[in-house]
Amino acid sequence: MKLDPPRIPADLTGYFELPDEDEFENCLFDGVIAPYEKLYSREFRTCVFRKCTLTDVDFTHAGFVDVIFDHCDLSRCNFETAVFNRVSFDTCRLSAADMVKALLRCVKMTGCKADFVNLHEAKTDRVQLTDCILHEAALEAMIVKQLEFTDCDLTRASLFRTPMKGLDMTTCTLDGVQVNLPDLRGMVVTPLQAMELAKLLGLVVK
Repeated sequence: MKLDPPRIPADLTGYFELPDEDEFENCLFDGVIAPYEKLYSREFRTCVFRKCTLTDVDFTHAGFVDVIFDHCDLSRCNFETAVFNRVSFDTCRLSAADMVKALLRCVKMTGCKADFVNLHEAKTDRVQLTDCILHEAALEAMIVKQLEFTDCDLTRASLFRTPMKGLDMTTCTLDGVQVNLPDLRGMVVTPLQAMELAKLLGLVVK
């Protein structure tokens, strides 16, 4: 899958705290520590967040276009109905982040810890997750278009009502996933994974 990477200009304006603005463009947020901020409906364009601590921040209905999150802590952030377009998450912590009904287009997550992340009813269009921990993630009722998992750990993740047709999960850990039989149709797995999934569905494999 080919992704359009974030388009970041060379001349970013550096910040060490979040200014009180509604729109941010061409900004580098370096080492910002701003937990519990309320940044709903804010617009971020051509921005880089580097080693920022933004735990519990409310980004409800925010927009992110051409944005890089690099080694950031976004645990428990509220991204409900947020829009992500050409966004990269590199080695970030997204534990228990709420992305309910978010739109993710041309999004790449690499080396992220996203246990308990909630993507219920999220829409994906060209999204890649590589080497991510998704323990007990809620990946339910998602609208999937070109979603790719590579070397991800989905232990005990919930996949109810998310169509898995065409998804190659052969490099992923699927121990204890929660899923309905119709949702599995067309998913590509290894023979060992197929046996484990059969057990979850109540089948006895001899």
